[in-house]
Amino acid sequence: MMQDDWKWKIGEAITRIQTRYDFIGRKTGVPFLAIVYPVSAEVAFLREWRTQTRALQPDVEVKAIDVLAITQSVLSDIGIENVIDSLNDREWGISAAEDLARLWVNAIADEVRLKMTEGSSGKPVLSIEHISALYPASGPWDVMQKLWNDAESPLDCPVIVLIPGVLTGARHYRFLNKKDEFMYRGDLL
Repeated sequence: MMQDDWKWKIGEAITRIQTRYDFIGRKTGVPFLAIVYPVSAEVAFLREWRTQTRALQPDVEVKAIDVLAITQSVLSDIGIENVIDSLNDREWGISAAEDLARLWVNAIADEVRLKMTEGSSGKPVLSIEHISALYPASGPWDVMQKLWNDAESPLDCPVIVLIPGVLTGARHYRFLNKKDEFMYRGDLL
């Protein structure tokens, strides 16, 4: 992969949003577009992503879902000391990590649903950012799985999932270069 390959991916995503808004991910039944970019380029990638998505206004409004802020909020609600104690407990540590992952994924899904119901100045697009905050308890696949399994509340607009990592195949990526995941729904760049 070329070092600046992520710049092309942002341009391709912007073009798809502008010209194929209603068709993003629709071949697979879910309007996901995942963009995998190098972990080392996260700051530059997010800066460029935000610059280019702001330029879509007023026709399209990209609403950010900040996974880092959501995970921090969940940790605050539970109490960081309680989380650390539970994760370090030999008997309950694995269960505690699974519970924490479930809490985070549910909170992200709730935020996605909330943002979808808010009014928009243009056609809405949701952008899931800072997803690395889920590691190692969870990952992008878990978030997308939760969102597409929720039959009671289908996704009404494109959801862009920004994934630090590397593509390893046509439908495969390695999240944070550590955890292999398969994306069978949506589009993958």
